[in-house]
Amino acid sequence: MPEVNMPRLSDTMEEGTITRWLKKPGDEVKRGDILAEVETDKANMEIEAYDNGVLEQISVHEGEAAPIGQVIATIGSGAGAAAKQQPTATKQEARPEVKQEVGAGAKAAPAQATAAQTSTVSAAPAPDSETSRHNGTLKVSPLARRMAEEHSIDLASINGSGPGGRIVRDDIEDYLDQQRQATPAQPTAPAPQITATGAQPADSEVVKLTQMQKTVARRLTESKQTVPHFYVSTEIDMTAALELRQKLNAALSEEGVKISVNDMIVRAAALALEKFPEVNSSYVDSQFLRHQHINIGMAVDVPGGLLVPVLRDVNSKGLRTIARESKALIEKARAGKLVLTDFQGGTFSISNLGMMDVSDFIPVINPPEAAILAVASTRKTFVPVDGQPVLRDIMKVTVSADHRIIYGATVARFLQEVKRLLQNVYLLLS
Repeated sequence: MPEVNMPRLSDTMEEGTITRWLKKPGDEVKRGDILAEVETDKANMEIEAYDNGVLEQISVHEGEAAPIGQVIATIGSGAGAAAKQQPTATKQEARPEVKQEVGAGAKAAPAQATAAQTSTVSAAPAPDSETSRHNGTLKVSPLARRMAEEHSIDLASINGSGPGGRIVRDDIEDYLDQQRQATPAQPTAPAPQITATGAQPADSEVVKLTQMQKTVARRLTESKQTVPHFYVSTEIDMTAALELRQKLNAALSEEGVKISVNDMIVRAAALALEKFPEVNSSYVDSQFLRHQHINIGMAVDVPGGLLVPVLRDVNSKGLRTIARESKALIEKARAGKLVLTDFQGGTFSISNLGMMDVSDFIPVINPPEAAILAVASTRKTFVPVDGQPVLRDIMKVTVSADHRIIYGATVARFLQEVKRLLQNVYLLLS
């Protein structure tokens, strides 16, 4: 009987959350049909069916998470689904005491759901908390287990409302709500205090993280904890680059192409990486990987997170091609339509906050890349030219680099090459 497993939908994905099932048990399924939508660490993606048949069972329900490789559904001939759809009222009526298994503080609706779902899955009595604790049959979704660990909750004290008494996220949230309601109100204080145990003030709003936000938090924490960062900055006179950009966009207006400042920076960085391949490297398993392709990731701000789609072989592409491809990737990212290949293979990243009136910032390296370039706003600044103050467009840039792979002098030379290209901007057209 073919099983549908949680697929790896991104290179950093560890688990996915089912946001919506498009098929239900008993539905006919054809190869290529979309079965479900999944939220990953990158974006919302779709799971296709690879077999023909009937969707007989859904093992991971909407709102639940599952690690890569876990069975989330089963496709068969339809016999299994038909068996599961047999009337269960007789079994439920024969065991009215099932409803009483729900703890005194639980709501009636979850209790009824527990009784119905338990009797549907098996005619045998559902394991109670004590039985589950001793014989190891406690059923818990991965997301619920992680939430329980985060809040130090004894899972044996929870009555699951999922199939077969499985403990799911809603059960943990209900338990936490009950605990908060049972906690005596604290005396009014001049200002809310956070206790040593990490409890939040009563007026704080708890915001659940998406898969994308969890992954960003995990990867950036790992980056700062395991990668020895160092930083090198310089200032670039962008006056000539901005003038050329204006001329190019006027000439290309009929083609529908608009070159951005970021496109010019991407092109300059790619050419500089050709000259300094050490910066286009990675540190993996105690060895250096010198990448043969120059694939530049662009940090894109999206609702609820940050995505880094990748432009490939940038050193071999002209400004117009870079402009078209970067625009397409940014639009896909903000529409939540990026696919796995859009994220793979990055060798260097650029984070540009220039459009947000930022004077300076220091980015975190995107492992396993060796470096990331931060681009701040271009500002009108008086600089000395032939002993006289002249107003120029000055942009500050900073490279965060992995000191295991490259050293300060190399990064400084790399930045000087980026600067040389942008200040002699016609070199970008070659």
